Amino acid sequence: MTNDPILELYNHQFAIISLETTGISPLQGDHLVELSIQTVNWNGELLDSYVTLVHPGKDIEGFQIHGITDEMVKNAPSAKDIVPDILSRLNGKTLVAHDLDFAVRFLEPILNGSMPKLKGICTLKLFNLVAPKSGLRRLEQLCSYYDIDFSVRHSAKSDSLATAKLFSILKNLYAQEFELEKFVENFLHVTDIKDCPKERNIFMKRNEAKNIANIQKTKLYDLLNRLTSSAGDSVPVRQYLNVLDRALADRILEEKEIISLVDLATAYKLSKDQVMEIHEEYLRKLIRIYLLDEILTNAEMDDLNLVSDLLCILPKEMDLLIEYERTKIPITTPGIQKQLKSLAGKSVCFSGHLNCKMNGKRIDRELAQQLVKERGLIVKRVVSKNVDYLITAHAEQFSGKGRKNRKAMEYHVNVIDEKVFWEMIGVVVDNE
Repeated sequence: MTNDPILELYNHQFAIISLETTGISPLQGDHLVELSIQTVNWNGELLDSYVTLVHPGKDIEGFQIHGITDEMVKNAPSAKDIVPDILSRLNGKTLVAHDLDFAVRFLEPILNGSMPKLKGICTLKLFNLVAPKSGLRRLEQLCSYYDIDFSVRHSAKSDSLATAKLFSILKNLYAQEFELEKFVENFLHVTDIKDCPKERNIFMKRNEAKNIANIQKTKLYDLLNRLTSSAGDSVPVRQYLNVLDRALADRILEEKEIISLVDLATAYKLSKDQVMEIHEEYLRKLIRIYLLDEILTNAEMDDLNLVSDLLCILPKEMDLLIEYERTKIPITTPGIQKQLKSLAGKSVCFSGHLNCKMNGKRIDRELAQQLVKERGLIVKRVVSKNVDYLITAHAEQFSGKGRKNRKAMEYHVNVIDEKVFWEMIGVVVDNE
C-alpha cells in the first residue's frame, strides 16, 4: 500500500460477490447454483462483470426462491470448472458481499484451500456502523432505505449490482464520519493469491440456459439426437440445404418438414454433428447476406434469432458466427453500398469458365452464384429478354459464338467483363 490513503483507494478495485444456493448451509449438503462477481473501482465504475449458473452436482429439490431449476443448470459448469474464473477475479482486489460470512461459507469449500481465509467487506456490517439504530438487515430493505433500484430480486447478478451501489453509498458515509484513513486501515483487505490461474471465462447465464432448455424440448432436437454418432462418407450439403430453404421459407418448421429433414439425414447416414454443421452453414450464409450493408438491424437480428432457434443453434454460437462473418466481409464504401441497392433484383447469367480468384482459389460457378445471390441479384441459367447482364471472363473478346452469346446479342443484353462485375458488386478478387 502507498502512504497516501486517497491514492490507495482510487487505484483499488473491489470484487462484489453475490450467490444463489440450494439452501443455507454447505455442511448440510447445500450447494451453489449461481454466482456473480462485479468488479468496480472506488468511484463505483463497473470494470468487469462475471455471471454464471453453477451445476450443484445434485437435484435442486422443492421450490427455490431464486427460480433456478434442474433444467436450467443441466448444462451449466460445475463449481470446480469455474474456480480459475473466481480466483482471477478476486486476486489483488477487496472482496465485498452483503452478509459476507454466508458467501464465504459457500466459497471456501469450492476453492478448497487455493487461497488463505477469505476476508473482505460486509455491507451489512458496514451499514450497522453507519446507521446502528435502523434495525434493517436484508439487502432489499437497505436498497429501499437508500432509494436504490432493486426491481429484480433473487438473481445473483441483480443482487451483486445492487450491493455495488449500496457499497458506494456506505463507504462514502463511513469516510465522512470516520475519515478515509480509517476506511483503509479497517476495510482494505487485499486478496493475494499465489500462482493465481488465468481466467477461463467459463459461464452460462440464465437466458442461455432457458434457450438451451427450449431447444431441447423441440421435435427437431429430439430427432437429431437419434441420428447416428458416426459420420457418413458423403455429405449432401446442397440437397439438405435445398430442403432446408423450402422448409424455412415461412420461418415455421412443421412436423412433416422436420421429419423430411431427418429422413434425408438418415438416408445419407449423416451424424448429428454433420447436420449441425450444415445448419450453421445455412445460418452463416444468412448472416453474410444481412451484413452486406455492414449493419444488422433489429428486424434482421430478430430473424437470425428465430432461425437459430429453429435450427437448434445456441445464441452464443450464433454470436460467434456473426463475429466471424464481420471479420470476413470487407468494408464497402458508401458508393458500393448505394450501387448494390440499385442492383438489387437485377438478373445475371454467366457465360463460359470464370478466371478470377479469391484467396488463391478460382471462383467456380457455384461460388459465383452464391456471391451474386448474397448481394440481392438474381441468377439465371439461360439468356432471355429478362436478363440484365451477361458475365464473361473476356468481354473484350466477346463474339457470337455459343448459344448464350448469340442470345445476348439478339436481346441486347449488357455484356460485362467478369473482373469489372465483381468490382461493381463489391467482391474483392485477387490481383493477377
